[in-house]
Amino acid sequence: MTESRVAPRAPDRLARWSALATVVACALGAGAPVAAAMPPGPAGQAVRQAHEALHEVRIEAAERLLAALPATYDGDADVLATRALTQLYLGHYDAAVDAMQRSLEARPVAPHAERDERAGLLELMRKTRDVNHGYVETTSADGRFVVRHAPGPDAVLVPYALEVLRDMDAVLARDLGAKVPGPIRLEIYPTPETLAEVSSLSVAAIERTGTIALSKWDRLMITSPSALLRGYPWADTIAHELVHLVLTRATKDRAPVWFQEGMAKFFERSWRGGDPSAHLDPASQALLIEAAHDHKLIPFKRFYPSIALLPSQRDAALAFAQVSTFVERFYAAHGGEGLIRVDALIADGVDARTALAKVAGVPFAQLERRWRQSLSQLPEVEEPPRLLAMRFRDKSNKADDAQEVKDAAARRFLRLGDLLWARDRPLAAAREYERAHEAEPSDPIVASRFAQAALAGGDAKAAVRALEPVVERYPEHAPGRSVLAAALLATGDVTGARQEALDAILLNPFDPSPHCTLADSATDQAVRHREQRFCGELSGR
Repeated sequence: MTESRVAPRAPDRLARWSALATVVACALGAGAPVAAAMPPGPAGQAVRQAHEALHEVRIEAAERLLAALPATYDGDADVLATRALTQLYLGHYDAAVDAMQRSLEARPVAPHAERDERAGLLELMRKTRDVNHGYVETTSADGRFVVRHAPGPDAVLVPYALEVLRDMDAVLARDLGAKVPGPIRLEIYPTPETLAEVSSLSVAAIERTGTIALSKWDRLMITSPSALLRGYPWADTIAHELVHLVLTRATKDRAPVWFQEGMAKFFERSWRGGDPSAHLDPASQALLIEAAHDHKLIPFKRFYPSIALLPSQRDAALAFAQVSTFVERFYAAHGGEGLIRVDALIADGVDARTALAKVAGVPFAQLERRWRQSLSQLPEVEEPPRLLAMRFRDKSNKADDAQEVKDAAARRFLRLGDLLWARDRPLAAAREYERAHEAEPSDPIVASRFAQAALAGGDAKAAVRALEPVVERYPEHAPGRSVLAAALLATGDVTGARQEALDAILLNPFDPSPHCTLADSATDQAVRHREQRFCGELSGR
């Protein structure tokens, strides 16, 4: 089998680095106006090597090459632009802005210079610097991980985030033989608008597909779960983005989007312990089975340049289900060693499909065909649950989720119950919630309200009965997990309460209830003290 080498850069990488096209143009004598001559001889070669190192996300190599340049060339526009991007990758935003400003002063953008995007990158660098200004920075004890966030409530994420980073870092070193140089930086942004400011995503794309995190410029970026009504799996998302960062470096940024996303989704829960898996929730599994049956699977090539650009959250969920199950099947046959070999081939310039085929010993078309056939073997989901969409808070900050209840009668009873509950009439509210639950017992929103009222009325067992089957079908519904944790604790199931409370926190860490439950059920003294503190702070005690 022949290997297909990747000679030119992929279009998305060219676009990303088009700001440095002038560097190459000058080196090739394209006649772009310069304020200082391109470094001659070894110095010029060093700049070109630094440029290539940045292409391949070998940031430390680029930094060393630039540091070795003679001071004579400190004012060269191309050297300064390369320094600016290196500093952006290193998280030194003030230095990045300063270097790019000096590059533009040394050589202003020529009229009609379509490929010189230094001005656009300077704007991005300024926004990144300004957004991060005043952020709280926490570094792990070993200095390997750094978490930045806006002052205020997002501080609650930090201890969990550091644990996720530590554990996922160890998993990737073990399973993929990959350990990137530190420090690994995570930045938590308070809103989708803030994430859009510092990235290539638009707010519309973020909200349309629920893509609220990314790994880019050698750092992890996530939206705070406080931006969503029910939170989201933010801890697994951190792990997901760390896979992207590690894979980007391991493959020299040559892996296609579909393979990157498949790997990230497949490994994202591995930090919790156990073997990696696609881990499809019931709604995603039902969606995948339906799409396979109806011949409506999304072609892998449509994931380019980003899953964030697919039409809907439903399409994004299907895309993740597809690529994660593809990687899962490959892993089952060839293990971590097989994936390590694939990554190495991709890093050497082999097309990802060819690399997978070479390791598997069969054509890629056969790999894809076998995967499609395997989807018919997935167990059918009885009464498939609906895909519970991510809901972003609007400017009014209202948290009304009753509109998502499909059954009209249940929705009416639920709204009446909410009004009574808000007026401090819990018994009357409980009756309305019970009617809503009778009308639609499988709805997670209805079941959570009913269980909350039952628990408040002293019937913890009824709360558990209502929520256990619902949480199994809707594992990412944070309110359900939170109430279930408290109900399990009230029934004496301390172990179950502890696990449900932790799962609730890993979806919505701003709800005080699971922290309070974990404070009462944790066996580790340090965890108990931490949760007691968060329970008090978030409850306003």
